[in-house]
Amino acid sequence: MAEQTFEGNEDEGWTYVGRNSKGEPKFRKPTNQTLEFVKDYLDNKGLAYFVHENQSLLFIYKDKEPQSRYSSRYSYYYTTGKWGSDKRKKHYHSNGIEHFVETYYRSREQDKIYWDEINDKPTKICATT
Repeated sequence: MAEQTFEGNEDEGWTYVGRNSKGEPKFRKPTNQTLEFVKDYLDNKGLAYFVHENQSLLFIYKDKEPQSRYSSRYSYYYTTGKWGSDKRKKHYHSNGIEHFVETYYRSREQDKIYWDEINDKPTKICATT
């Protein structure tokens, strides 16, 4: 198979980084945000976090004061905007720390309210005749 070129993606900031295990092209979009910028933003929002500088990774906790290092958290890669749950099996993309916090971040209290609303809704039972 001939090498593919993907023209036009540079304008949006997306760069080609290879192929996944299924042979599909992978792209990456840098956030151009520094660790200091991300830490200042999280401090201003009052969110607890733990930094892994070597991996360009922050764990952003759902609790304001986490009880341990392994409390419920999000993983956030500040160089690319990729984030996931604390299980880190699946990753999603955000355009930066502001976009992640405003769009995807939910505290433990917000999670509880969401799931309480879901569980309080009556379920429909279909009867067959």
